[in-house]
Amino acid sequence: MQIKLLKDLVGVIANPTASPIIDLLYGKKNVNEFIIAKKLGLNINQTRNILYKLADEGLVSFVGKKDRKNGGWYTYYWTLDVEKSFASLKRTIGKNIAELENQLKIRTSERHYHCVNCDVEMNEEQALLANFACPECGEVLQLREPAELIADLERQIIKARSQLEIVSSEFGEVSGKNASLRARASKRAAVKAKAERSAKMKAKKLLLAKTIKKPVKKSKGKAKKK
Repeated sequence: MQIKLLKDLVGVIANPTASPIIDLLYGKKNVNEFIIAKKLGLNINQTRNILYKLADEGLVSFVGKKDRKNGGWYTYYWTLDVEKSFASLKRTIGKNIAELENQLKIRTSERHYHCVNCDVEMNEEQALLANFACPECGEVLQLREPAELIADLERQIIKARSQLEIVSSEFGEVSGKNASLRARASKRAAVKAKAERSAKMKAKKLLLAKTIKKPVKKSKGKAKKK
């Protein structure tokens, strides 16, 4: 499910033909861009264009390494950020729902007119200014019945909301796992830092103990004369 959703996202951001890039990056780290290009059947510039678009949205990150075998040019290694990808997908679907709901509101509250011959549509105010005549062919504009369009918009909204629920669930799962991993990593780092501080304190105490000289004890009484 996650891979399919991520492929849909790549299709929106880049293009549908770029979707297989998810198969190459999912669950992996620092994938060589030349391997990606070869698997996709694209040249390196085409591949980088796709990856740069995904990077602009925060979906992927990269590191560059100088390749001495390749004339000293940099080769980039790419990693997919699944959590950020789902966050981006949530935003995309949310915007789509908002746009659909706005269209639905307009269609249910306003009347629209169209030309039966041309691909021309106007709201009532625009049609009035045009004297209800098509600006392309002069044909009288007809009132557009909104029922079918309204039904289609409602179906799209229901579908989008269902997608949003699925994506939110997947995002919550990924986010939860990553939060747990970050918490464990933070705990390990804290334990390591504490151990290092303790070791430094012991070393300082040992060094201090070595530098402090013990006082010389004076003998009691006077020395006997020979």
